[in-house]
Amino acid sequence: MTNHHHSAQAHWMGRLLIFILVLVLPGIAQSQMVGNGYNNSLIYKIQSDTNTVYILGSIHVLAEEYYPLTRSFSYAYYNSQKVIFEIDPEILFSPDTAKKNEKYYMLPKGQTLKSTLAPSTYQLLKKKLQPLGLDMAQVNKLKPWVVYLNMSGKFDSSIEFRPDLGIENYFYQRAKDAGKPTGGLETVQDQIAVFDTLPMKVQEAMLKETLAITDSKKREQAFLHMVKSWHQGNLEGLEELVETMKTYPLFYEKLLVERNQNWMPQIEKFLTEDKNVLVIVGAAHLAGEDGLLTLLKRKGYQLERVSYAMP
Repeated sequence: MTNHHHSAQAHWMGRLLIFILVLVLPGIAQSQMVGNGYNNSLIYKIQSDTNTVYILGSIHVLAEEYYPLTRSFSYAYYNSQKVIFEIDPEILFSPDTAKKNEKYYMLPKGQTLKSTLAPSTYQLLKKKLQPLGLDMAQVNKLKPWVVYLNMSGKFDSSIEFRPDLGIENYFYQRAKDAGKPTGGLETVQDQIAVFDTLPMKVQEAMLKETLAITDSKKREQAFLHMVKSWHQGNLEGLEELVETMKTYPLFYEKLLVERNQNWMPQIEKFLTEDKNVLVIVGAAHLAGEDGLLTLLKRKGYQLERVSYAMP
């Protein structure tokens, strides 16, 4: 493989973990700021006999104009002695993490996208790579889900949405500076497995669907709708998003249902500790019948929404 090919591939690899976090929703062309949006932050508190656990619904990529965050965010953060993320940022943002997991992104020896995909999907991909300055040689050995995530995340944006401006990175930097301990609900491998265990046929169907959206505005609108719902603290808007994910039931099951269920015992354990804990997860994990809020309520926990008006 030439250096040029390798560096392009390495670039994809490095961005991949972030795309996994972004819930495979692409970027946005135009941002619509919402005046009082942050007053409705998606932050909930559960009081136990020994402590308080805050659950914060996050957006993994944001733009500069979404800062500064308002009081409800600061309140939950300053009132917690420990901050827990989907993946511990110490690991997620470590430079060798992408390198270490590169092997999961490659097709088995001897296989290529050309031998794996239907000819029509392969040709469509080839066509879509050209405007991006990529050719098949650079991606031919990658698994369809890897290409799917990267193609889903391609967009022309007049506004810059970046992972380093996401809620995770924001609170990780603060926790690091303050010496607050951080932790993760799962490992990088857990997140990779969500995609890696999907049958090839499902991987291809998802890739084909994202390639077939000729009008990237549709994807931009979906992302805009999600950010706006989050910004306004509109849980119903996020529930609509969760509904659309059910197009691929197996994917929905692995991405949201199973992970939410795996996180529940951990959240319950946090409620037995004597120090307060802030748990930060992607906003989509809060919504819907399989969401964390519903699961917690079913278990009999009282959830109170953290209002911006708190001191």
